[in-house]
Amino acid sequence: SSGINAEWPLRPGDDLGQSLREGLGTLGSMSVKGFDRAKQFSQEKMGNAVKTEFDLEYIQLSGRVEATQTNINKSANAARNFLQPNAAARLEDMFNEKVTGRGNALETRSTYSEILGTHMKSGGTEIGDNTQVGGSLVEVGDTFIRMGKMEKEYLKDVYDNFFKPFSNHLQVEWTNINTEKRRLDLARLDLDAAKSKVRGARTPEAMQQNEQKVRESQAAFDRQYEQTKILLTDADRKSAEFTNHLEELVRSQINFHENAKKLLEETYAKMKK
Repeated sequence: SSGINAEWPLRPGDDLGQSLREGLGTLGSMSVKGFDRAKQFSQEKMGNAVKTEFDLEYIQLSGRVEATQTNINKSANAARNFLQPNAAARLEDMFNEKVTGRGNALETRSTYSEILGTHMKSGGTEIGDNTQVGGSLVEVGDTFIRMGKMEKEYLKDVYDNFFKPFSNHLQVEWTNINTEKRRLDLARLDLDAAKSKVRGARTPEAMQQNEQKVRESQAAFDRQYEQTKILLTDADRKSAEFTNHLEELVRSQINFHENAKKLLEETYAKMKK
């Protein structure tokens, strides 16, 4: 899906069942092909049917892409929580990004550092900045207000240069892959159902007709297999680009913490005089 919505991966059997449900339609409109698919699927579940197996290279490729999709989406959701730990504020941002179009409030919402600094500075002023404790509260409060403004810049940097590209990269490709994999599941069911009919043919005419159906189903399966594999291979290759986005996260972290450390050291040195 576009944007981020991490979901637990379906088990292989669930995947095939989902493909079958989408390929059948309603019971009343079930075609002969739909009936054959359902019969083949049921017999496979009971262990009474021969099933075409995908080759090891495809299984490994498909599994790697699926694992990448699942774990990138989980990491992206965790990154959103990292950017905004407050659940209510996070939901507000997501609503404004997806529904109202106003975007998030990373640049306008006060950070915890700013809130802390504001309380300290206000308290210090009320006590009297000419007293030791009042002056210290004002000094530290001012520092945390400045650090909060740095946090806003840092969060905006992380959001623009890490979170958005990290969350959106390959989402369209993964959606297309999932569609093509479901089509491949159905093509595989059609092929095995056709092969089953050949084994059950009782007349030469039926045998000839069913063998022709096998050839047609095999050709359709092969085309769908190649199409799916091309998409999987391309997504697997492009997954290396996630490293670039992660590098942006680390860069932004370094910049923020270096600047925050410098600001705190300056404040600390003033207080020790």
